[in-house]
Amino acid sequence: MKKVMLLFLIVLVLLWNCGAVFAKGTGKDSQGKQAKKEHWKTELPPGWKNWDDAKRQQWEHGLNRAKNAVRKHTETRLNAALRALEMSARKGVPVHHAEEMAKAGLEQGVGPFDFEPLGKFVVERVKAGVKGEELARAIHEETNRRRQERERLREEMKEKVKQRQEDHKRLREEMKEKVKQRQENSKRLREKMKEKKELGRPRKERSLGKGDEEQEKGRGKHGRPHPEAERDKGKGEQSGIKKGGGPKGRR
Repeated sequence: MKKVMLLFLIVLVLLWNCGAVFAKGTGKDSQGKQAKKEHWKTELPPGWKNWDDAKRQQWEHGLNRAKNAVRKHTETRLNAALRALEMSARKGVPVHHAEEMAKAGLEQGVGPFDFEPLGKFVVERVKAGVKGEELARAIHEETNRRRQERERLREEMKEKVKQRQEDHKRLREEMKEKVKQRQENSKRLREKMKEKKELGRPRKERSLGKGDEEQEKGRGKHGRPHPEAERDKGKGEQSGIKKGGGPKGRR
C-alpha cells in the first residue's frame, strides 16, 4: 500500500512539473507572439534620424495628443452608453435589451449625445407593450436611423465648410484682382502725368516768338528792364531829338 501511495505521489509530482514546464513554455510562446505583434512600438517614422530635437518633440507631442483625444472620445461614448443602459434598465427595460441597445449604439457609431434619446425611445417602446424580437428590431432600426442622421449632418457640415472655403478663396481672388487693377490704374495715371509734363515743355518753348525772345532778353530780374536796354533806349531818344531839332522839329 505504501509503495502504491509513493508511486502515486511520484506520478503527481511528475505531472505537476510537466504542467509547470508546459505553462512556462506556453507563456514564453505567447509573450514572443505578443512581442512580434507589437514590434511596431519600436519603429520610428521615416526621416527620424535627420530630424532635430525640436521636430522629434513636436511629433511625440502630437502623437500623445492624438491618443488622448481618441481615448477621451471613446470614454465619452462609453460613459454615455452605460448611462443610457442603466437608465433604461431602471425604467423597466429588460436588462438584455438595454445591453443590446448600448452595444448597437456603440457599433453603429451613435454619438454620445444620442444615447440618452435612444434610451428614452426604448423605454417608450417598452411602456407601449413592445417586447421580444419586436423590441430588438425597433432598437436596431432606431440606432440605424440615428447613425444615418448623424452621417447626413456630418456631410452637410463638410459641405458647408467646403463652401465657406471656396467663398473665402473667391473673395481673396477678387481682392487680389482689385488690388492689381488699382495698381495698373495708378501706373497708367503716372504715365499720363509724365507724358503731359514732357509735352508741356516744348509747347512752351514753341509759343515764345522772336519778339518775345528779345523782350525776354531785354528784361532783367523781377520783370524790370535790363540796364543795357535802358541805355539803348536813351541813345535812340537822344538821336531822334538831334535829327528833328528838338520837340518843335518833331512836330
